[in-house]
Amino acid sequence: MIEYFNLYYFLYLASAFLLLIGLYLFLRKKSKRTCAIVLFALLLSNFILHFFKLTFYVYQEWMPYAIRTITPENICAVNVLVFPWFFLSKKNIVKDYLFYIGTMSIGATFLPVDVIGHNAFALETIRFYYSHILIWVVPLLMVMLKLHTLDYKRIIKVPFFFYFILCVILVNEVVLTGAGFVSIEHLYSYEIRNAALIFGPLAEVAFLGILLTALTPELFLTVPIGPNAGAAYHWPVVWLMIPFFIYFCVLAVLLSLPFEYKHIRKDIVKLMRQNRE
Repeated sequence: MIEYFNLYYFLYLASAFLLLIGLYLFLRKKSKRTCAIVLFALLLSNFILHFFKLTFYVYQEWMPYAIRTITPENICAVNVLVFPWFFLSKKNIVKDYLFYIGTMSIGATFLPVDVIGHNAFALETIRFYYSHILIWVVPLLMVMLKLHTLDYKRIIKVPFFFYFILCVILVNEVVLTGAGFVSIEHLYSYEIRNAALIFGPLAEVAFLGILLTALTPELFLTVPIGPNAGAAYHWPVVWLMIPFFIYFCVLAVLLSLPFEYKHIRKDIVKLMRQNRE
């Protein structure tokens, strides 16, 4: 059974890093074409598995409501659906999103909430780890193998791309509710259906809620006018924008340092020289 910090927890964690190291050692001397084919194949396998999981017993007994799990209902689901096609893109902003949001998704490997208490070798547990490990391993390898070059100056653009993804998740939630896959009472509830925290912080990650709300203007945490004026209410998506932008940019710079430190150092030296003049 998977529990935080037990043997199986660390077994899957170690497997993730062994996969990263093993793939890097295998691909580092291969041609870029070979590297691209292997990484794309992994992302594509994840995409296919995302739909194939509906054949698993745990999903079959939950039909037709299980269909909602193959929609873009949360960040990880969106990543699985779009990463293969983002990987093929020639646009830097798309590849940047793939790298930064992908590598930040490592959190799901360290905090596997969905499989805590589950059989360690159940089919769904294995699928969960396979899916969530590839989400960050492949984007990281993409940069490590020089299939994409980062530029810390582009970091500021990525949050706006992420806001669009959050809006997609919000619209998907409304559509699922209208189609009957989600109870209408759960719409806008931050305690029951709250993918990507678009409706507010979750009790399970209270520390994250504190960090985010600390940088959120009070206006976006309450109803400003009308009969419910003053009532606590997190404006969907909007409440996240400012804190996410700040935290993301800081974390993204740190993630880019191993690859961009020379570029950053060069620009700092250049700026210092200009100030002296």
